[in-house]
Amino acid sequence: MPRAAPRLDLALAADIDRAVRLARAGELVRAAAIANPVVKRELHFSRLEYLYEVAYLQVFIRWEIFLEASFLRYICGQVSRLAAPVMQPGLTEYATIAGARVAVMAGHDYLLWHNPSKVVARVCRFLKESPHEIVILSNKARLEHFANIRHRVAHGEEDARQKFDAATIALAGGRYRGSRPGRFLRDWNQNTTPPARWLDVLSSELKNLASQIV
Repeated sequence: MPRAAPRLDLALAADIDRAVRLARAGELVRAAAIANPVVKRELHFSRLEYLYEVAYLQVFIRWEIFLEASFLRYICGQVSRLAAPVMQPGLTEYATIAGARVAVMAGHDYLLWHNPSKVVARVCRFLKESPHEIVILSNKARLEHFANIRHRVAHGEEDARQKFDAATIALAGGRYRGSRPGRFLRDWNQNTTPPARWLDVLSSELKNLASQIV
């Protein structure tokens, strides 16, 4: 009988919540110390925005870890409450996670999991119509925007700025001064009820997608 995969989506949700609380802690400290000129000066809005960037970087890193971990378990024959993925013809399930990782790495030192198209191509080499393929393809455009926001947090080149601007135009309807990801992540999405900061919106979406994969 196939082994049940662990609820990696729940672990991801807990990790994401911990990361988001970093930004919320900054908001609480600033609100509580608004009458303290020293704290107000040291925790001005631009520094608060950095907390949002660090939080989102952790959120997206955890998402990438989740994609790899859940995929490796599927090609080891584990099943979830949602799916029992089937290997591509000619391939057999791997006996161990370590063995599966070696096969997927194919001699590379590391593989990136932020690009939706590359993730789908990688998954499809091993599995037929897997939850990864279905969920990621259904949300490809938004996941590309999410990845470009993460890329802008980590990189400063012009390509990262341009793709970040394109992401915020698509998601929020405009550019943000200085192409600052923290400014966007701290901003409010007025299309939610009640309005929510973009950090929370993106985090909730990733948690929801994970729950559709395992």
